[in-house]
Amino acid sequence: MRFSSRPAIVVMILLLAAGGCGKVPGSGKKKKKTTRRRPQVAADAYGSIAEAVDALLESTKTNNLAKQDQVVVWLSSRGAPAIDPLANILGSNDHSEAARVVACQVLSKLGPGARPALLQATGDDARMVRVSATRRLGLIKPSDQQTVDRLVTLLGHEDQQTRRAAVQSLGSIGNSADTAIDPLVEIYNNKKNTNLLRNDAVQALKKINPRKDFTDLLLND
Repeated sequence: MRFSSRPAIVVMILLLAAGGCGKVPGSGKKKKKTTRRRPQVAADAYGSIAEAVDALLESTKTNNLAKQDQVVVWLSSRGAPAIDPLANILGSNDHSEAARVVACQVLSKLGPGARPALLQATGDDARMVRVSATRRLGLIKPSDQQTVDRLVTLLGHEDQQTRRAAVQSLGSIGNSADTAIDPLVEIYNNKKNTNLLRNDAVQALKKINPRKDFTDLLLND
């Protein structure tokens, strides 16, 4: 009598899969995203803010990300005294866009005193700088109405990335940005906008007022 070999083949396939030689599509675990760890930096890593700022500029020239992260952490812990040197970098076209973007990053961690520099940079001609300043403006806590008003204005910017940055920044502010609800609803309801921008608008609305159901305001696709 002749037996079918199909059951044996099925068992073999299952054993190979269980042993790691094969995977059923969609059954594997998702890979975790790799993120750069926040470095541990000694308080005396730099002799002065000026020395750290020079190291920051050098790290952006050489694209030394490890060194750059280290300086960012150190400067972020310096508080108000670090604002002016970094604001000078941000506001100067003599520095590279990379250096100015990193200056935005640090300034957003230094509190309300850094807000004027970022507000000014939201109108910069350099796209990377403008987008970075716009996105990080909403990270300064507590926020204020001037910031919300500026971000609402930027919702109408001609540059798509700047508009997305403004939407995301309003979401970061949260319920203090409630005056932005109507403009964000308009962005979602305008089907000429990209799906990315419209989705950002919905996410921002949820952060500004998590308890409100915006279904009645949003058009059905």
